[in-house]
Amino acid sequence: MHRIRRHPVLEIPENRKKVGFFFKGKELFGFEGESVSSALIANGIQIFNIHKKGDTPQGLFCANGQCSHCTMIIDGFPLKSCVTPLKEGMETYPLFHLPELPADDHPLENYQKIVEKCDVLVIGGGPSGLTATIELAKLGFSVILVDDKAELGGKLLLQTHKFFGSIEDCYAGTRGIDIAAILESELSNYPNVSVYTNAAVVGIFKDRKAGVFINNRNYSIIDFKGLIVSPGAREKSLIFPGNNLPGVYGAGAFQTLVNRDLVKSSERVFIVGSGNVGLIAAYHALQAGIQAVGICDILNNVSGYKVHADKIKRMGVPIYLNHTVLSAEGNDKVEKVTIARVDRNYQPILDTAKTFEVDTLLIAVGLSPVDEFYDMARDFGFKVVKAGDAQEIAEAS
Repeated sequence: MHRIRRHPVLEIPENRKKVGFFFKGKELFGFEGESVSSALIANGIQIFNIHKKGDTPQGLFCANGQCSHCTMIIDGFPLKSCVTPLKEGMETYPLFHLPELPADDHPLENYQKIVEKCDVLVIGGGPSGLTATIELAKLGFSVILVDDKAELGGKLLLQTHKFFGSIEDCYAGTRGIDIAAILESELSNYPNVSVYTNAAVVGIFKDRKAGVFINNRNYSIIDFKGLIVSPGAREKSLIFPGNNLPGVYGAGAFQTLVNRDLVKSSERVFIVGSGNVGLIAAYHALQAGIQAVGICDILNNVSGYKVHADKIKRMGVPIYLNHTVLSAEGNDKVEKVTIARVDRNYQPILDTAKTFEVDTLLIAVGLSPVDEFYDMARDFGFKVVKAGDAQEIAEAS
């Protein structure tokens, strides 16, 4: 299995429960509670579905529930494998084109329906959602916090490096993974807070209620007075030949695999984008024993902090400025990547093309806010604010 056995920062847990599950009828093994996508990649499986356009294979891209690249048939239902926790005996199949509608017209009739009330509903349990919940709880408000992942912390769970900035404002000098634990521990002190994980908000309704699907089993209707939308951001992609091949990941997806789920998804990676996310992803690759072959950026200067760029250069990772990606190629997965220098109009100069043999291409070219529920609630006239990356994309430190 493709697992990380040693890491300079992260502890490798020894007490994870090993469970059997099935892919196309073949029994495989993973760890209970990890995402189905991570369990499959740990078993060397990269193709999760076949797109109806050109019968092209697709694999993981965002690992954040924000796209449909990893959709599979799991226990008979089309589900996003990156946010579906693995359970003993699960049966998984690649999705071919579009899923068929269930034969049962009323599949949720036997599910438990829950109705709850709160002063404030917080959507998203990343750093901004956790902080907002804590501050509201201090003021005595009843708060329900929902997050679609198995653990709270959002992108903090992917960050093994120590943060910069103010100690008081953002825990400078503390690793992101530890900040998540600090905030979750503080949250547990407030009895006026209820937390639901593996809980996807499926709608905000004009009668000031939210529908939440919990653990793919229970449907909760939450009656709220105020709403905070803090689900973070989704990764941007780029258009180039081969951009949907399995092995083309958003940088955050790669960090999810290697830092959260301890899956060694790659041997050799190339990164597009020299912002802090791209630079830090290269560092995380090296920590996981994965070769960072290079980084390219279309601009003529590194976009991220100099301290990160200098560290990456010292570790032998070349940075190709004024370069863009031309293509990713391979037989059903990434096998090589080609980049080229660009001219003053940012058009590729083809005779400068360079090709690298890699099995993974990371796209680190920015984020887009996930703020659709904010717009919906505002249109209904609700008391609503957005926080964190849903409000404004902040550069990682």
